[in-house]
Order: sequence, then structure tokens, then C-alpha cells
Amino acid sequence: MPRTMYDAVTPANIPANATMVAGYADGRYANLDELRARFPAATIISIAVRWTTRAQVLDVESGDATPEQAVQWCTQTMADTPNHELTVYCNTSQWPSVRAAFQAAGITEPNYWVAAYDGDPTIPAGAIAKQYLGDYHGYDKSAVVDYWPGVDTSPPPGGEFYPGANRSHWYEQAYPGDPMRVNTIIWHSTETTVLPDYGGGSIAPTLTAVPNWREQRLDWWQHFPFDTSARALVHDRALIGTNTLNVAQIEIVGTCDPATHAAWTQAGIQHLYMPALPGWAVRDLAACARWAHTTHGVPLTSGLRWLPYPASFGANNGVRMDAAAWSAFRGHAGHMHVPQNDHGDPGVFPIAAILSNTPVLEDDMPQWHTGPITAGSEPTVVLVPHGNAWQAAPKRTLHLGMDQLGAPAATATVRVAVHNGIRWGAVSTVKVTAAGSTVDVDVTGAVKVSLQTTTTGLAYAVETW
Repeated sequence: MPRTMYDAVTPANIPANATMVAGYADGRYANLDELRARFPAATIISIAVRWTTRAQVLDVESGDATPEQAVQWCTQTMADTPNHELTVYCNTSQWPSVRAAFQAAGITEPNYWVAAYDGDPTIPAGAIAKQYLGDYHGYDKSAVVDYWPGVDTSPPPGGEFYPGANRSHWYEQAYPGDPMRVNTIIWHSTETTVLPDYGGGSIAPTLTAVPNWREQRLDWWQHFPFDTSARALVHDRALIGTNTLNVAQIEIVGTCDPATHAAWTQAGIQHLYMPALPGWAVRDLAACARWAHTTHGVPLTSGLRWLPYPASFGANNGVRMDAAAWSAFRGHAGHMHVPQNDHGDPGVFPIAAILSNTPVLEDDMPQWHTGPITAGSEPTVVLVPHGNAWQAAPKRTLHLGMDQLGAPAATATVRVAVHNGIRWGAVSTVKVTAAGSTVDVDVTGAVKVSLQTTTTGLAYAVETW
């Protein structure tokens, strides 16, 4: 649950019962000594307005430091402190410029304390705190996550266990891990339809998310404390750490492999497919990411390319980090991004939705239907699913993807027609190469799609948004 922090030019304006206060280390309003005298038991956060001053936070705004000077502050003035323990303050309109300065310099971003005086204490994705009331009774008021790296010495009590997670498959006693302070989440897919036994725990992650189809939710199992190393990555202690480099690991029971997905679909096996997760699964994964952010300070950011499987497989897949990038990384990555490893899971993955600050509602998520296209003269007709939000949006986009799953033909052709709820539209011929093909159509109302081909081994995925 977010905490409340106060700051003011005049410390006497701050409520006497405040437990977290921020003040200036330099400039015309320097007041840290006065704050410490008035609030001896409170957590005190130091703010610098000049990039040459040492503090926990640098103030980036007109008349104070610039976005470019924020980079210098992190890399020069505070070079002895890791960037994930430093914070830059800015307003939300200037935030993109600050982030761009760090990205242009190739420097790991710090934490962000952002200001938007809208009265809403909701902390935006990617921020550690939000100043939501300005000059309110002579002070400013901010919401702060439960754990602020560089300010708090450790996560709050109870933060080692994900709320509601089942600990019946607990492996810490058999495989004690290294203590860490997690700042990164690694996402995996198990390539199974049930909770694995993980070799008795020898290759277990931190958490496993298992689909509960009847209740339309994810059920969670936890295998190690959150700030203790898990074992789901290839790890060579002679090289840079993987399992032990401040990462928590989350396995999702399901597949990222389109061939496995097609086989399970044809066999009628219910499963999660990573490129087409249902809204309720994305909702629950997002809730876990938000918990890791508010409780442990894990940034709700990624900035990585997520390749489809099998292109994501292999040590040289084009997106796997080297040792330097891995050591500096903070946020959310996939198994496909970790050095010393060759796995490609979780493939294409709705990471943007999972890390979004907007609550995920199932009716607002893309609605998917997938399956094989039966070869022959009779078409495969797909009734396009959609959520209740369809009724509030008179125009939506239908996205049709088709892939070759068997021995690929040079080019397959599929005759495609879309029914708008009243009549069938014109038939178009779509060429499907070995790399697949996509079609986007604006649609209204309830729709159907007709797919007819003479080529075997084709599959479709239909989405509405």
C-alpha cells in the first residue's frame, strides 16, 4: 500500500505526525537540518537542485537541473551509488525528456519521482513516487511505493511472499538460495499444461502461474522467498550471475511454441498460448508485476524486443543481452534475453499490457480465437469472440493471422471473407508464406470469418480490438 511523503520549503508547515519527509540539500531553500530537528524519527529524503550536489534525489525542472545534467549526476556526482538506488524528480510532462536523456547516453535509468497535481495518488507505471498535491496548506504531498531503493534499507516485512500463493511446492530447504534484493523479473513459459515438478526443485522458479479455467484466473505457487535466488536459468558461477543477479523468476504454465499450440488445439487440450493470453491471465500477471513494483521497487519497464518463438531461440537470437547489459538491466525481461542461456520463452508476450499502469479489464483486452484451418472445399468458419466493451465501441479492428505449421509450402493461399452481422463481404485471396501472413479489417457488430484453402498444415489466430 502506498505511503505518504511530505515536502515543504518551510518544515513547520508539514504535519507533526509525518513519518516520511523530503527536503533540500542545497540551493536557497536548503532545509535538511531543520527537517531532521523537527522529525527525528521520520525517514528523511535529501533533494539536490544542482547536479554537483550529493543527495538521494535530483530535482529536474526549470531553474534547477536539466535532463542531461541528471545523467551527469548519476554517472559523476553519484558514481559510487548504483543508478537503481538513485531517484530523479520531474513533472510528468518533462519525464519523457529525462528518460530519453538516459536512453541516449546508454545509461541505466534511475528511479523516478514524478509530479502531477491532479489530486490522484495513483503512482504511474515506471515511477517510484508521485507528488499529487502541490502547495497544499503550505506543503506538497506525495504517494510512495512500499519499498524505495536508496531510501529504504530493506523491503517491508511480509514482502517475501506473494499474497495468496500456495507454498505446498516449497524448495528452499532442499535448495537454499543466495539472498538478493530483487530489481528484475524474468518471465518464462513452462511448455506444459500442468504445474511441473521442476526436478524436485532443482530447476524451479520463484513463482508459477497456473490457469484456473473454471474460475477464469491464475492460481499461484511460490517455491522460494522473493528475495532469494531461484533456479530456472542456466547459471555458470565462473561467469556473471544469472539466477543470483537480483532476479525473481515467474513461470507461466502454457506454451510459446506455435507447433505445440497447434497440436494441443487439434487435440482439444485447453492451454495458455503466450501470444494470445486471455484477458483474465493478463490481468493477474499485471497484478503480480504491480505487487513486485510497490513492494520491492521492481521497475514497471522493459525496453526490450520480444521475439516470436522459434525465432527467439538460441544463444545468438539478436535480443539476448551480453554480460554488461545484463548486469545493468532493471525491469522485466524474458528467458530469451538472459545471457548464458538459449531458451526462447516466453516468445511474443503482452508485456506492454502487463506493465501498464491502467487496470487490466478482461472486456478491454484483445479477444482471441485460434485453431487449424481445415483443407478442402468447405471453408472453416470462425465466430469472432469479443468482450462486452464491443458494445461501447462502434468500430473495432479485426486482426487475422495465419501461419504454416507443418512442412511449409512455398506459398499457400487462403480465400478470406468477413461477415459483418448482416452479409458476407467480398472474398479476398491472401498468400501465406512460411513466415505467416496478417490481415487487418475494420469491423462493426458481431462478425464471422470464412477461411478456405487446399493447403494442409495451416492455422489461424483471430483477434478483435
